[in-house]
Amino acid sequence: MMKIAKIKSFSATILVVVFGLTSCSDFFDVSPDNAIKESDFYRNKEDLNAGAFGMYESLSQEAHKLLLWGDARADMVTTGQKDPDPYINEFVMNNISSTNPYTNYAGIYRTIARCNRQMEKVYDVMKLDETIADRDAGAFYGEALLLRSLCYYYLVRTFDKFPVILSDYAEEITYISETGDTISEPTLHLTSDQIRGLYHMPQDKQEVWTLIYNDVLTAMGVLPLNYKWNGYNLSSKERYGRISQPVASTLAAEIALWLGEYQSASSFCDICIKNNNHSLGTSGTWPTQFTSSYASPHSMFLLGYQYDKSFQTNKLQEFTSSVRANGGKYYLKPVSSIVDEIFKDDISSKDSDIRSTFSYKVIEGDTVIWKYIGLDNVSSMRPAFQSDASWMLVRSADVYLLKAIADLRLNNYASAFNFVNMIRAARGLEILDKTVFNYTNTELMDSIIFTERAREFAFEGKRWYDLMFRSTLNGENVLAKTVARKYPADQRSAVFARLQDEKNWYVPVDPKLWE
Repeated sequence: MMKIAKIKSFSATILVVVFGLTSCSDFFDVSPDNAIKESDFYRNKEDLNAGAFGMYESLSQEAHKLLLWGDARADMVTTGQKDPDPYINEFVMNNISSTNPYTNYAGIYRTIARCNRQMEKVYDVMKLDETIADRDAGAFYGEALLLRSLCYYYLVRTFDKFPVILSDYAEEITYISETGDTISEPTLHLTSDQIRGLYHMPQDKQEVWTLIYNDVLTAMGVLPLNYKWNGYNLSSKERYGRISQPVASTLAAEIALWLGEYQSASSFCDICIKNNNHSLGTSGTWPTQFTSSYASPHSMFLLGYQYDKSFQTNKLQEFTSSVRANGGKYYLKPVSSIVDEIFKDDISSKDSDIRSTFSYKVIEGDTVIWKYIGLDNVSSMRPAFQSDASWMLVRSADVYLLKAIADLRLNNYASAFNFVNMIRAARGLEILDKTVFNYTNTELMDSIIFTERAREFAFEGKRWYDLMFRSTLNGENVLAKTVARKYPADQRSAVFARLQDEKNWYVPVDPKLWE
């Protein structure tokens, strides 16, 4: 099993790196004719705010890839087309080629680059704009740092090989020369060959995990609590569309779990659970986080789209709708036998789980992922070609289920059991009876918690990572066994054998990037 060592120290030295995602000339083209000149930007608080929105904008274009990386490969999703798109089908079949365009992580690095630029400019702008207080500058810095950490969190779980970039490569590059000297010079002065020779790959994944954890802890200490930026409360659009301190503590809890720091994870969860601005809501309000333009207290951090005002769209409708007239290409659909089994609840006397009736549906004979095309819990669909469903990154339910995992690992069975029941009650299910349910059975509770995660976050890009995580926790390759179930009987053994090798858990990248 993949092992991740516990963090013993909060210090790490990571070399500054650079690499080309496409051609070097394109990647480092920082001053096109129609661009805003550097001297005209980053002058005041408004420019920092605009820079922040730019960070999120680049990540919002990657939602469909996050669906492929985190769900298409897992057990709950298959292709909807009789003649599948070959590139999409590679993810469904878990046999991805390095030249598949959906393996391209340039968009993630675009976000990282914008985060790096924001961090390097914050305190320069503070000197120019006297209205920016120390806490405000720290908030802008922490926001960029945490968003960059989230990007690396996706990369470290998705790819086996990728570089780490910690400085604003578009302006200046710092590297170690062959003679051991530290060299700093403008990127545009370097040749393409020099740029290709500068990138440094991390020695191992532990180096990246340490970096992410340290940065998340740093961000958690400087981010604003409950979305107060520059002394003002944010609108609902900005509130859920921007990173905050509760988001940082949730991410810290999740990473701590991956690293085996269970007590820390449990404590980080408490920060959010005690925050009155976030709640599990009720079963009646659960769908609104997907149907409304911007969500409810269910949500903590999302990528939002507003078709009516700025024509921002995503590809989620295209990927999941079976209605061609609405722009649907039906690339992906639920595996009916798997999702029916996962959403079946033998405890409740009636089928009242709101998640089972809103996450997926049968529409005109086609089983579809409903979260990104539905406007209600019955049959109303989003208007044609208006793919403005939000992509959820962190929700309040994350915290409760992470807390259950952490407390189970600490042998605090009563607490883990209690948090599972909180989720069940909020989604319309009967709670489990402590007097008859064997809640001190670790293996049983582990299964119950991860089943609740499957129900809660179905088709939200988390399933594959949950299976990786559960395999790591238990020292057993749960991923291979679980994913193989979705294939026809004559294919299962081959898929199981392939996924028994943990190297095949990761998406390959084009080797030409590293030549």
